Amino acid sequence: MKRKRLLIAGAFAVVAGYLGSYLGFYLAWKRRAIMGLQTGSSLIETALGPVEYCMRGQGLAVLVAHGSPGGYDQGLAFSKLVGGQHTFIAVSRPGYLRTPLATGETPTAQADMYAALLDALAIQQACIVGISGGGPSAIQFALRHPTRCSGLVMMSGVAQRYAHAELRQALPLFMRWFKLLYEKTITFEPLLYLLLPFAKLLPDAFATADFLCSVTQYDLRKAGYENDMEQLAVISGYPLAQITAPTFVVHAIGDSEVPFAHAEVLSSQVPNVRLLAISGSSHMAYYTHAVTVIPELQAFLKNI
Repeated sequence: MKRKRLLIAGAFAVVAGYLGSYLGFYLAWKRRAIMGLQTGSSLIETALGPVEYCMRGQGLAVLVAHGSPGGYDQGLAFSKLVGGQHTFIAVSRPGYLRTPLATGETPTAQADMYAALLDALAIQQACIVGISGGGPSAIQFALRHPTRCSGLVMMSGVAQRYAHAELRQALPLFMRWFKLLYEKTITFEPLLYLLLPFAKLLPDAFATADFLCSVTQYDLRKAGYENDMEQLAVISGYPLAQITAPTFVVHAIGDSEVPFAHAEVLSSQVPNVRLLAISGSSHMAYYTHAVTVIPELQAFLKNI
């Protein structure tokens, strides 16, 4: 009996020691991550308020409107995936990281913020990339600032009303529970921290790890994400036929996050549009099918 108690006590000590070490490593990683986010970007004052951004490369200006959640770091991850001779402008949309929500809550206001950012950077034109929840502000930029928009790229982008709760409720019960588990996972940072070492073992590991990191530190992204969900649910429709910029749309046919119908409405109404439909169900089709998508995107950027 005494030996059994000693074994149990020893096991508890080992577990406690492991958890203590894990907590210490996790907190140290979190401190480094937050410091890295703060030092990896700049905060610039525009006519509409402060905007966090990071600019890399040379060539055609490409402004990346990240998804929900995200931040300028997601735009940087996308720029690394795309590569090429471009000046990537990765921005934190309002409510994300260091860009105040008051700088622009609606997609319309965010589109104007992009134009104000270009003014502050002395850049006349840019191709805008709307990733997922960044889609509406990218569309609005093309509509409201046609002379500033050299091209529009939609990557699994929201293009019409998007009510997350309604979409989830319409799923079969198993998928509904799976989606709920997924949503809890992406906001549970300690678990994401555990997944990072495995992400670095995958193909294009730098992109996998970078995209995964761009949804961590959720407390710094929460205001933007919650605002996005409110704004996307009240979209009443956009005059897509008025978009004059050449447009490239990438979307997975079976996307369970943003339905393929969003890509179809773009391809049926935007005058100068090309749709690259990806088989499968990945919302991250531009990454999971990068071998197909990136050369096509590079060709599009080269010809605008």
